[in-house]
Amino acid sequence: MTQIEPLTFNELRAFPLPKYLESLPNVNLQEFLGDENLIRGYVKELQTYKDHQAKILAQLKQSEAVLEDKILNDLIKKYAQIVEKITQQMNRITSLYQEFRNLEMYQYQLLSSNFNRDFLIKNKFGHLIEKNNQESIQLVKDFHSKVADESELEPRLNELITNFRKSRQQYHLRKEKLNRWNEERVSGSV
Repeated sequence: MTQIEPLTFNELRAFPLPKYLESLPNVNLQEFLGDENLIRGYVKELQTYKDHQAKILAQLKQSEAVLEDKILNDLIKKYAQIVEKITQQMNRITSLYQEFRNLEMYQYQLLSSNFNRDFLIKNKFGHLIEKNNQESIQLVKDFHSKVADESELEPRLNELITNFRKSRQQYHLRKEKLNRWNEERVSGSV
């Protein structure tokens, strides 16, 4: 499709003026030349303008027909294919999601039937016992690293003995509870 160039002044052939305009009195001719709407109307009545306008309309109709053909034949078919593909993918996703939900429910059923709460609590209690043991060891290490002066030795030693005794007492109490629990002499969580 070729591009239509705009009309130039020479191509418009607006001159010489028609006889009916040349025969107008000078005042009316000046009024005609000063009024933009009158000049626009005159130009629209020129045969070259009408021919050019007809060419533009013909090209627009041709472009419209090409676009309609492209839309109807190409784009709508492609759109229908894409819609079909999206629908299939949505159905597949829905199916996968439903399968996921079913498997998730099955997993929770298996977990709830095989879950041993006492084991987890015993395990956590065992970690607390180990933590108490590590605290006791750390107290002794800190005492050895911080005592520098003989005057500080007795108060620091008394503080160490008090803290160490508390830590070890808690360690042994927890250790005994765990042993009893493992022997099933204590029921439930401690």
